[in-house]
Amino acid sequence: MGVTLSTESSLAPISLASILVGFISFAFTFATFLRVTWQNYITILSASNQIHDLLGNLKQGLYEERAHLRRVRKLQRRRNTYGTSAYDKENIGVRLGGDGDDIATKVMRDAIRHMISEFRGLERPFLKDDDGRRYHDVRNGEGFAEEDEDDYYLSEYRPCGLRERWLWLRSKGDVEHLFGALTRLETRRMAKEVGEATLVLSRLGRDLQDVDDRLYELEQRLSRVVGIRRVG
Repeated sequence: MGVTLSTESSLAPISLASILVGFISFAFTFATFLRVTWQNYITILSASNQIHDLLGNLKQGLYEERAHLRRVRKLQRRRNTYGTSAYDKENIGVRLGGDGDDIATKVMRDAIRHMISEFRGLERPFLKDDDGRRYHDVRNGEGFAEEDEDDYYLSEYRPCGLRERWLWLRSKGDVEHLFGALTRLETRRMAKEVGEATLVLSRLGRDLQDVDDRLYELEQRLSRVVGIRRVG
């Protein structure tokens, strides 16, 4: 009596499914690795242009937003000096802090100040030595005076060597994140200003309607007075 050995074997369905899932996972992992490697290669290759474009645009956006918020603060200080109605305090949100800002604007100004501080740390490794030393002239964390900001925009960056390309590869994500944070802050600020303008226009419309009603009442009274005099 002999034993017959089969040279053919079939995989169980669960084993086949496990192998298939393993191959698919490996394919996705390998594709992700290739994509990240390619993106890093493109970043290193085009670092020179990206440094100038992203850092320059981000700097301009940060300082323009700061300048706008400074103008808003001056306007609010004048409004506080001349007095603010109860309606404005309740509906337009003019709840003034110690330095003349309403709370929302003060929060945005603080956020911009922190963003600029973070931006300087990201930009400093790419600046030429002369531009890097200019940061020591910053006053109170607010940056340069308004008359100096035109010159401040003219930053000169180092020639893009291997060191700068490697630093940019590590810093690009932080720069893009800061860009996104600035965009969100600008959106909130514009939404706040549009909301305040809408409330002001709504109040102006009601005031004009009240004036029109009072003029109509005055015309009616005058017409009655003139009619009585004519009869008499």
